[in-house]
Amino acid sequence: MRIWLLLWLVLILAQTNPFSIGRILVSGQCLAGDQKLLLLELKESLNFTASLSSKLVRWPQSNDSWDGVTCEGGRVTGLDLSNESIAGGLNDSSRLFRLKYLRRLNLAFNRFQFLEIPSGFGNLTNLVYLNLSNAGFTGQVPIAISRLTRLVTLDVSMLYFPGLTSLKVENPNLKMLVENLSELRELHLDGVDVSATGNEWCNALSSSLPKLQVLSMMNCNLSGPIESCSSLVNLHSLSVIKLDGNNLSTTVPEFFASFSNLTTLHLSSCGLQGVFPQKIFQVQTLQTLDLSVNQLLQVSLPEFPENGSLQTLVLSFTNISGRLPYSIGNLRNLSTIALVNCSLGGNIPSSFTNLSRLTFLDLSLNNFTGLIPSLSKSKNLTQITLSHNKLTGPINSTQWESLLTLLNIDLGYNSLEGNIPSSLFELPSIQKLQLSNNQFSGQLMGSFNATLHMLDTVDLSNNNIGGELPMFIWKLQGLKYLSLSSNNFSGSLHINLVCQLKNLSYLDLSYNRFSINATNTASQASPFPELRTLRLASCQLRTLPDFLAEQPRLVYLDLSNNHIQGKIPKWIWGLQYLQYLNLSSNLLDDIETLSLNLTSSLSVLDLHKNSLRGQMLPLPPSAIYMDFSSNNFTLVIPPAIGMSLSGAIFLSLSNNKFQGSIPKSICKAEYLKVLDLSHNNLTGNIPDCLRMESLKVLNLRNNTLDGSIFNITETCGLKTLDLSYNLLQGELPKSLANCTNLEVLDIGNNQIDDVFPCQLKSIASIRVLVLRSNKFHGRVGCPKPNGTWKMLQIVDISSNNFSGILPAQCLTTWEAMKVKVDLNHIQYPFLDWTGLYYQDTVSVTIKGLQVELVKILTIFTSIDFSCNNLEGPIPDTLGNLKALYFLNLSKNAFSGPIPLSLGNLQQLESLDLSCNNLNGTIPPQLIDLNFLSFLNLSYNKLEGSIPAAKQFLTFSEDSFEGNGRLCGSPLPTKCSDPDRKGTDSSDTISTKDGKNDSDGWGSINFQFILVGLGFGAGAAVVVAPLTFWKTGQEWYDDLVDKLLEVVLPKMGFTYTRHHHDNFEGDEDFETSSTAILGGYGSNEFDEEEEEDEEESWGRYCVFCTKLDLSVKKVIHDPKCTCYDSPPMSSSSSYSSSSSS
Repeated sequence: MRIWLLLWLVLILAQTNPFSIGRILVSGQCLAGDQKLLLLELKESLNFTASLSSKLVRWPQSNDSWDGVTCEGGRVTGLDLSNESIAGGLNDSSRLFRLKYLRRLNLAFNRFQFLEIPSGFGNLTNLVYLNLSNAGFTGQVPIAISRLTRLVTLDVSMLYFPGLTSLKVENPNLKMLVENLSELRELHLDGVDVSATGNEWCNALSSSLPKLQVLSMMNCNLSGPIESCSSLVNLHSLSVIKLDGNNLSTTVPEFFASFSNLTTLHLSSCGLQGVFPQKIFQVQTLQTLDLSVNQLLQVSLPEFPENGSLQTLVLSFTNISGRLPYSIGNLRNLSTIALVNCSLGGNIPSSFTNLSRLTFLDLSLNNFTGLIPSLSKSKNLTQITLSHNKLTGPINSTQWESLLTLLNIDLGYNSLEGNIPSSLFELPSIQKLQLSNNQFSGQLMGSFNATLHMLDTVDLSNNNIGGELPMFIWKLQGLKYLSLSSNNFSGSLHINLVCQLKNLSYLDLSYNRFSINATNTASQASPFPELRTLRLASCQLRTLPDFLAEQPRLVYLDLSNNHIQGKIPKWIWGLQYLQYLNLSSNLLDDIETLSLNLTSSLSVLDLHKNSLRGQMLPLPPSAIYMDFSSNNFTLVIPPAIGMSLSGAIFLSLSNNKFQGSIPKSICKAEYLKVLDLSHNNLTGNIPDCLRMESLKVLNLRNNTLDGSIFNITETCGLKTLDLSYNLLQGELPKSLANCTNLEVLDIGNNQIDDVFPCQLKSIASIRVLVLRSNKFHGRVGCPKPNGTWKMLQIVDISSNNFSGILPAQCLTTWEAMKVKVDLNHIQYPFLDWTGLYYQDTVSVTIKGLQVELVKILTIFTSIDFSCNNLEGPIPDTLGNLKALYFLNLSKNAFSGPIPLSLGNLQQLESLDLSCNNLNGTIPPQLIDLNFLSFLNLSYNKLEGSIPAAKQFLTFSEDSFEGNGRLCGSPLPTKCSDPDRKGTDSSDTISTKDGKNDSDGWGSINFQFILVGLGFGAGAAVVVAPLTFWKTGQEWYDDLVDKLLEVVLPKMGFTYTRHHHDNFEGDEDFETSSTAILGGYGSNEFDEEEEEDEEESWGRYCVFCTKLDLSVKKVIHDPKCTCYDSPPMSSSSSYSSSSSS
């Protein structure tokens, strides 16, 4: 008897496979004849791929087995045809729907593409389990499903991809579909378009499905609000709720905490907002909580109780902020923690060491600081991701060797330091090791059998690791991804070492200190691996590696910043899959002859900063980025270049020697966003068609283009327009106002003749405005400014003919000059997914020198109004621009005192107010400008003493010269010198209250006035007779000669008595020397001479003086030279006497 029981048990085990999912072996003897016939007819009617089938293809393999079929009493009660690649043959008349005893049916994961669910399913009224998930069905879910009143599980879910045709529950709607399914316990509608509001879908479920336990309606286009869905509480058995991917746009109601059997709650990507109720954390049965990707949801983590039931906690991309509670260590059942980008800070709690069941940990993209806690007790960990935080300190104290199951570790983008522990490389299961963008140093060490290692990814880029590259790297046979760029590895290596890594597809060794020998690669016995990405930038390469010609699958190649010489070979254009090629910053000088029809599949081609020349540009037909700048191309831009730019987004030909005109065909590049033709020899007019809607950056700087600026269309999308350093004329087009997104406008150094561009006043985005060196005229500013330039940070209107008073109102709206902004660059990211961007440049005058800013920082601020005819006082409102770095108001006609408010410009580095009519004293407030490194107040009418403190002690005499009444260091005139031209204490009168009164009647000393009048009257009595009495003149001259003959020799000078004989002066005498000696311009001398009354006025000594026009200052030669006086008439007696 026992033997028979044993044989029966063996038979049962032989006919069932407990280790296989979806495959059931069924005895043919349990099937009645009609059931077998129906199955065979079903097989014949279905369209499936035999090579991908594991069940249908075996029917009937023998009379005893039908894979996927279960039966009871000779009747088919279960049918599992999942994953059978069935593509068709199912309709309402199918033999499937005649298997009326079916209780379980699974057609999941097939390929019924564009086929609606047949209504015949309604005939299978005995079904308790129906699974049509991911079977490829589309269209309306039929009402026939509602006739399956015995259903316990219904699954018509499908993977959701936006834009793809999906199933829908529209007519009948959800309520009609489920109203008869009262026995349903599991409802899976993921990816089905239900399109119902909160009240509709909540009421439909709560009123019809009292036994529901599992509700999964992810990505069903459900909407909120769900606060009124309290009727769901009636579903007492509900344990699993998955509503991910629906735009509920609501707060999370507290009634979720009322489900006493709740084990799983998924509300990811639901547009949740407000504060998440802490009561839900306290549901004792809760095991899985996923609230991820709800950026507006505020989650406050509670104090977790001991031995909480949570196993999976996913709160990524929510707003938690603050710190992780130490009590998280109480969740000893926790296996998965994902808290990505939650604004968390502080240290990672050391209580993590208690989480012994942890298998997955991701705390990336937060602000965690401090050390990484020990995770040695979490022996089941498979993944640790702590990247993009602010973690510090070494990691060699962590017991990595105990994490034997660890597969992936990512600690990148932190500030970790010290040596990289060798134990990380020795972990037996480790596959991915990512430690990039830290401060690791030292050398790589390791002693393990690298050939048996499972590592496939090693990323140590952007650290400070030094020493020679360890040889064990080249023995990691499974390595697919290797990035060691931007470190301090030294020594040299031959590129042939790469041959040992047979599976390698990504290699980046760029920016280290070693040199790579790439010669003789073609003779290598072992073949190179099939690389997809190769980055060897700045590796001191001197030649293109030959093996690259045999890399048919190469997609990305970067050999920039090397010393590669010679020609670009023809074979490089024949690499079929190559999409990115960067050979910039090398010594390449030519391109091998190209075919007229280039068939390269390149998307990005960067050849800038070489010495390339040639008669033809390589223009790949599918390229979106092409940079040929900074080469030696001298050809004319091809007239039909536009035909090769059908998909181009970026084109730069700048810094070459291109000639001729800009071809109009370039306007056919309808996707072009950046066009840079600057610094060439282009001539002619700017084509009118260069106003494509797609164009964001147009740079034609430094050519010899003439004509007028083209009119702008209403759809202008320009962000940067640089037409500076050309020969453009006419007015600035009024249509420029259409460029409402304009950030940089530079038309400097042209011949534009116009008034201040008020058409730009409504462009709020403008950051840089340069009108320098044109013929602009009139007043600065607009009569009624309707808009503001809140973003303006650089304005240069120098060297024009602007006049009038500088309006204070136009300065008050420049908000970017008032407050410091985040450090960034003015740039245009034209391809977000590549990280490529266009960097704006602008020429500005900084500290007296004109420089070109290649990268414009958003914090750089500058105002240059120099070389105009502006007058009146300097506006006090300038003092509100507290973030201003450079201010130049020189060479105007500003008058009045220097505003005290300039002392508020605490960021100011350069201040030039020279060559104006400013008066008064230097404000002491300027002493506190601690960053001021350049100051020029020369050639004004300033007076008083120069402040002698702080930054003012660093300025030279040049900063203050040309102010006759200014004194003190660094000027040679001392404020205590009574003979100085400047003011001293006697120039001001102290009033009774002790204050100096330099203005008004209180400052007039009538005693001095009377003395002056008396002196003048006495001089008139003596001088008047000498004017008309010739004998008296001779007597006076003789008396003066005798006096000078006695006095001058005692002072070290010589003097020769003048003669009355006429003679001609020294031919080498320069009237400019006489003029400078007298302190006057040549036009201030009386040059009216009468040849019949010429006289010689003796000899005199002068300092040889010249005017250096480059620095605008006088240079003196201290060597004294004596000259004979030139012939002077008697009418020039005043001039001659003042010269002697």
